[in-house]
Amino acid sequence: MPRRFWDPFEEMRRMQRHLNRMFASFFEREPFEEFEIETSVRQPLADMWETEDAYHISLEMPGVNKEDIEINVVDNGLEIKAMRKEEAKEHKKGFYRVERNYAGFYKYVTLPENAELDKAEATYKNGILEIRVPKSPKEESRKRIEIK
Repeated sequence: MPRRFWDPFEEMRRMQRHLNRMFASFFEREPFEEFEIETSVRQPLADMWETEDAYHISLEMPGVNKEDIEINVVDNGLEIKAMRKEEAKEHKKGFYRVERNYAGFYKYVTLPENAELDKAEATYKNGILEIRVPKSPKEESRKRIEIK
C-alpha cells in the first residue's frame, strides 16, 4: 500500500467545505414569504401541553398587535405568523429622523390526528398568544373482527 503524504491543498478544501456548510445553515430562515423587506424572523418561545379534552399552545410574542397575528391550518398542524412594527420619529429644527424596526415571529406546530383543527380557539393578551385545540371524541381502540 503506498504511503500518503499530507496535502495542504486537500486540507484547505476540507476547511472550505466545512465553512460553506456552517454559513449555509447560519443563513437559512423559516418560510416567511409575504414580507419583502428585510426582517428579523425568529421562533417565539412556546409551551405546549395536553389535557384530557384538548391540546394547548402558549406562545410569547411581545410587542405584537393582535391584528398582526395570523394563524393558519396547514396539513395536520398550525402555522403561526406575526409581525412587530416599530417606528420612531424625531423632529427638531433643521433635523428630521425616522427609524423603523420590523421583527417577525414564525412557528409551525404539528398536532396528532385526533386534534380538531377547525375548532381551534385563540386569545391574545399581554404579549401571550394562547391556542386551544379540542380533541375529537375518543373512539374505542379495540374492534372485533368477524371471521368468515
